[in-house]
Amino acid sequence: MPCFSRAAKWARRATRLLLVVTATLTLASCGVSATGGWYGEVPGEALRKDTTLSSQYGPLYPADIKLLVAVAQAGLWEGPASEDVARRSTNPAVRKVAAQLAQEHHVLNEIDVAAAARVGVQLPQAPTPQQNGWLDEIRAARGDQLDRAYVNLTRAAHGTVYMAITTVRSTTQNDVIRSMAVIAAEYVSRHMALLESTGLATYDALAVHSGTDAQYQSAPSPTDVGLGVVLAAALGLATLVLVRLGSRVRPAEAAEEEEEAPQWV
Repeated sequence: MPCFSRAAKWARRATRLLLVVTATLTLASCGVSATGGWYGEVPGEALRKDTTLSSQYGPLYPADIKLLVAVAQAGLWEGPASEDVARRSTNPAVRKVAAQLAQEHHVLNEIDVAAAARVGVQLPQAPTPQQNGWLDEIRAARGDQLDRAYVNLTRAAHGTVYMAITTVRSTTQNDVIRSMAVIAAEYVSRHMALLESTGLATYDALAVHSGTDAQYQSAPSPTDVGLGVVLAAALGLATLVLVRLGSRVRPAEAAEEEEEAPQWV
């Protein structure tokens, strides 16, 4: 009878372990693709701890990929916003700045796409929900409210992207990323100066807010998803078998405990 008791305990332990392993492997296979992942705000040397990708141009770190993604996402909402303001603004200075930013974001995006292709990074195809909210706010505004919303939202966003660019410029070991950082810094710095030249940028817009730098998670590939499903199914089946085994052993364990209990007459 003691063997049944030990078997039941091991079955319960194995069940808990398999549940943990199932969840971990499923998240690992579905949550991160080969071309991206979650990019946290890690400054300085910590950016170099893990190499996400390797390329002929040098190691590619998470912050390097984040730079390419940030530039792409900036263009996805700032370009359309600038085009809209260039058409609707009644302020000649704002209209002129918006027209230049619209044109230059298009050029910068082409450079960014080419750089991403050289190092094998997948770029987002749509703005983040937060960026869509800014775009909607600008499109809904009129007159002076339109000018101020455009200048302050885009100036704040440019400031945050600029901080990321300068950090990567000083830490990257990848030649393509370094060149991209130099070009992006030139464009973004000029855009900040142009927006400030309108005289509408407030103190709040000149501060850098963490909320203007939304995280990006690249979509998992079909292979990653398929592998996660297969692992989850296989380990789930093994878990079910052990659970059923444990349920069969427990009655024997209960009977053993009943026999060992003192009998009071």
